[in-house]
Amino acid sequence: MTIINGLFKWVYDMGNWLAKVMYLHFLWLIFTLLGLGVFGISPATAALFSVIHKWLEEDFDIPIFKNFYSVYKSDFLKSNSLGFILIGLGIFLYVDMNISQQYIKSFYVHLFLLIIIFLYMLTILYFFPVFVRYELKFFLYFKQSFYVALARPLETVAMIICLFLLFYLFRFLPILLFFAGSSIIAYPLAWFAFRAFVQIEGKN
Repeated sequence: MTIINGLFKWVYDMGNWLAKVMYLHFLWLIFTLLGLGVFGISPATAALFSVIHKWLEEDFDIPIFKNFYSVYKSDFLKSNSLGFILIGLGIFLYVDMNISQQYIKSFYVHLFLLIIIFLYMLTILYFFPVFVRYELKFFLYFKQSFYVALARPLETVAMIICLFLLFYLFRFLPILLFFAGSSIIAYPLAWFAFRAFVQIEGKN
C-alpha cells in the first residue's frame, strides 16, 4: 500500500510540475508576442527565470501569473537594454566569424573568435539567473555572469550537457518544445545556476 501511495504521489507531483511548466511557457510566449517579439523576449525571459528561481528558493506553489507579470513590468526597460546588448554582441560575433571564414581565413584569428564566442555563450548561460537573483549596476550583470561560469565549472558543464540532451529530446518529441519548451530549457539552467550561487555565496 505504501508503494502504491508513493507511486500515486509521484504521478501527481509530476503532473503538477508539468502543468505549471506548460503554463509558464505559454505566459512566456504570450508576453514575448505582446512585446512584438524583439521588445518582449528579454523581459519575458527574465520573468520566466524569476518564477523558476522562486520555485527553487521559496515555494513551488507561488502565484505564477502575479510573479511573472510583476517582473515583466518592473524590469521591462532594464531587461530590454541588457538584452539588446547581448543580441548585438551575438550578431557582431556571428558577422566576424563569417568574415573570418570567407575572407581572412587565418587559423589564429578563427581560433580567437571561437574562444570569444565560447566565453560569450558561457556568459549567456548565467545571465538571466544572475539578473533575477542580484541587484547590480548595469554592466556588472555581464561580469558577474562570466565570473560564476568560470568559478563553478561543474555546474557550467552540467548546463551544457543538459542543453545537448534537451536538443535530442526535442528532436525526438518536438511537441514538448511547442507546449513547454522555454520552461524545460530554463529549469535546469536555473537549477544549476542556483546551486552555483549558493556555493559561491557560502564561501564568501
